Amino acid sequence: MSEPNLYKRNGIWWLRATVDGREIRESLRVRDVKAARRIRDARLEKFRQARSGLPQTSWKDAVTSWADHVTGQVSPSTAKRYAVSLLQCEPWLGKLQLSDVKSQTISDMARARRAAGTSAATVRRDLTAVSRILTHAASLGLYEGNPTLTFRKTLRERRDPIELPTSEAIETVIVASPRRFGNLIRAAEVTGCRLDEIVQARWRDFDAKEGTLRVAKGKGNKSRTISLSGDATAHVLGTVRVLGSDVIFCHDSGLPYANASSNFAQICRRVERAQPGFRRFKFHDLRHLYAVRSLLGGMDLWTLSRQLGHTSVKVTESSYLAFLTPGQGDAARQWSAQKSAQLQRFGEGLEGRKDIVSL
Repeated sequence: MSEPNLYKRNGIWWLRATVDGREIRESLRVRDVKAARRIRDARLEKFRQARSGLPQTSWKDAVTSWADHVTGQVSPSTAKRYAVSLLQCEPWLGKLQLSDVKSQTISDMARARRAAGTSAATVRRDLTAVSRILTHAASLGLYEGNPTLTFRKTLRERRDPIELPTSEAIETVIVASPRRFGNLIRAAEVTGCRLDEIVQARWRDFDAKEGTLRVAKGKGNKSRTISLSGDATAHVLGTVRVLGSDVIFCHDSGLPYANASSNFAQICRRVERAQPGFRRFKFHDLRHLYAVRSLLGGMDLWTLSRQLGHTSVKVTESSYLAFLTPGQGDAARQWSAQKSAQLQRFGEGLEGRKDIVSL
């Protein structure tokens, strides 16, 4: 059986390789094929190092170096998310040198995970974690380029159709939940906040008189102030405050929920087993339900977009206009176009004004 880059002469194994167009032949001075393979691999690795000019570092060492670098710079939840992603990538990258992490490696890993049923959103999130490692390694002179960037752009996220939970299903889950956790679920239903925004909501950011709540843990780590309906304000006021804690929807201990998403999923599975007719839903579906109810109740797209913290009103349109009747949808689009034109005219009117100071 032939061995790549190896051949025998008088019972001794020799190495044969081409480096930068120059053929190299070296006696490995061993007769055992396993020993010859080890020596061959070590010599070829040295050739690669000399050619690239980069010191050889294993993937695992690069991950350790990055983890030390970011300690204290990212939140515990972000660090946990990266750790989970990197663990998922371990079967493909764990035994490699950094120099062996190429575009084909990333492509094979991503395609294999998609074929196994992993969502595009999850794969993109995992590739983001890999990208952090490679970028850090490049900053230390241990790696060149970043093959994840191109592939992440081509990996399109397919969103599942929005299916709104029924009021009966929500009530069933709340009844099956511990009292304080049920309060958190209800808060998501009446405010439209994301899960992390509700979990981190603080009493100091709640204004009962104005009916507002400042949420500071939304997407992009941005803060925004939302208007609360009468029901939402009453719900917050009806939540018993834990002495010494500023967290509104917390454990009896006063600490925020650390695993609210998995807790919610467990409750839903428990209810599903007990009630065969129950249809499970995601915590984020409560946010969708709030948005649709608000539009049907007369809230305009611009107000809803800002209430939800969307980066653009187009995101709000593409997500929720399908739940309106054709007439309602046309009216919402027309109102949105008029609002855009008004804002554009307003901006043009400010140009050249000397009494306005740019900040």
